[in-house]
Amino acid sequence: MTKILILGGGFGGIYCAKRLQKIKQNSFEIELICDNNYFVFQPLLPEVASGTISAADAVTPIRQMLDFVKFRNALVNSIDIKNKKVGVVQGFRKRQHYISYDHLVIALGQKSNLDIIPGLKNNSMTMKDLKDAYNIRNHIIKCLELADITKDKKLKERLLNFVVVGGGLSGVETAGELKEMIDKLLIYYKYIKKTEINFHIVELSNQLIPEFNKKMSSFIVNNFKKRGIIVHLNTKLKEVTSLKVYFSNKKTIYTNTVISTVGSSVSQLVKNSKLPQKFGRIETCNSMEVKGCKNVWAVGDCALVPYDPFDESKISPPTAQFAVKQAKLLSKNILLKTLNKKPKSFSYKSKGALASLGSKTGIGKIYFLTIRGLFAWIIWRGFYLSLLPSIATKFRVLICWILEFFLPRNAVLTDSLNKKSFEYQNYKKNDIVFTEGMIADGFYIVKSGEFVNTYKKTTNKRNFMKTYRKGDHFGSRVILEGGRRTGTIMATKNSEVIKIDRDSFEIIASNLPALKSYFNIYLPKNFKNLKLSN
Repeated sequence: MTKILILGGGFGGIYCAKRLQKIKQNSFEIELICDNNYFVFQPLLPEVASGTISAADAVTPIRQMLDFVKFRNALVNSIDIKNKKVGVVQGFRKRQHYISYDHLVIALGQKSNLDIIPGLKNNSMTMKDLKDAYNIRNHIIKCLELADITKDKKLKERLLNFVVVGGGLSGVETAGELKEMIDKLLIYYKYIKKTEINFHIVELSNQLIPEFNKKMSSFIVNNFKKRGIIVHLNTKLKEVTSLKVYFSNKKTIYTNTVISTVGSSVSQLVKNSKLPQKFGRIETCNSMEVKGCKNVWAVGDCALVPYDPFDESKISPPTAQFAVKQAKLLSKNILLKTLNKKPKSFSYKSKGALASLGSKTGIGKIYFLTIRGLFAWIIWRGFYLSLLPSIATKFRVLICWILEFFLPRNAVLTDSLNKKSFEYQNYKKNDIVFTEGMIADGFYIVKSGEFVNTYKKTTNKRNFMKTYRKGDHFGSRVILEGGRRTGTIMATKNSEVIKIDRDSFEIIASNLPALKSYFNIYLPKNFKNLKLSN
């Protein structure tokens, strides 16, 4: 029996598997591999982040969708085209397994590539999957909670500045939904004025959503301005640090919240596979068969698929609309190939695009018809409701949308799904990492740059200063000996640090004898002259 192996549980992989199991289920052994056991409906992620719908309502269990397909919840870590096998890691012990195939379908999507802007990778959040939406929501609520009680005006300003990078569909919908969420939650925060909220969206080109014409883009800009969203067009993001974003026009914004919707490329797995690639995507023929690779196919965001049989320079955009159409044709082409018939060329013309701007306003273009306002918003919801892959998911989402008209937004703060034990942070010259009197939040290792630690409250009334350079560390003394920060750390050069959160550092330092012995010597030696006043 012909073995068809599908890698990826996004639009391309799922819809290809669904169609294959209908075409000739007794002739194929179909297996789909994904590191999540659910399908994420990505267009609804901004609504998950804003609390319009719950996280569980934007996903559907893959096993529930594919009755006649073998599903394997595992991580793909190698693709061997020559020997026709794929390596996966699975189980609690992460054991290595290899799976052979006759036909391979690569539908692995794209990963965020935040290295395109200095500091963006270390100091921003993305809107790619369910965890991202969940964590963005929690982060924003945390900012509101602290801003409501702090007396520090600069800190409050930083907490209430929100920056979305990228003015495409994802960026616009993210900005619109999150601004609506914040506006609705302000009734619970008595000491935050609406005028103190500053929401920014930054776009390199001269318009928002390049799929739309300039008139439609102007409508979005005007709508955002009315709602207090500041639009920065023709603006390049130069650098991002833990405290601030820097633009090419020399403007800066103090912020603790940067959400990136730009920068994508294929995964490192695909890069290492030696498959032909161009513009960060796998090169395919019109039939979606990978160039030079027999019985290897690529579909969706990771694939460079021409959509015009007469002009291969016209490449399919990385959208759900194109991925679904590609997947359906790909399933037919695999069948044709097994019957020794010529595969068909992919040909598709976009039906248009729709976007939700939040606050019950939408905009879209369906064929040659332009729609906007409340009507466009209703059409947007109806369209995406029809695309949801199961009746149960459709019903749950519809109920959430109806309840939104009658119930207030939920301001519950829950723990992050991916609390970081280790993270990189960037600081520009003169940025303050922490000040004396603060509770210790972590242990810092200097990766590059320079910092100075100044202690003012000493018994002899003299400032005690200590400099930290590459390979040095700070923050251990207060964590291991107790109390609050007794000094102020400032970057004296543009710097990068590795931060280990307090709990993780305490566990390592107390259980690793070598590290424990190191700090038993290091602390007395380096701080013996530090005599702090009570």
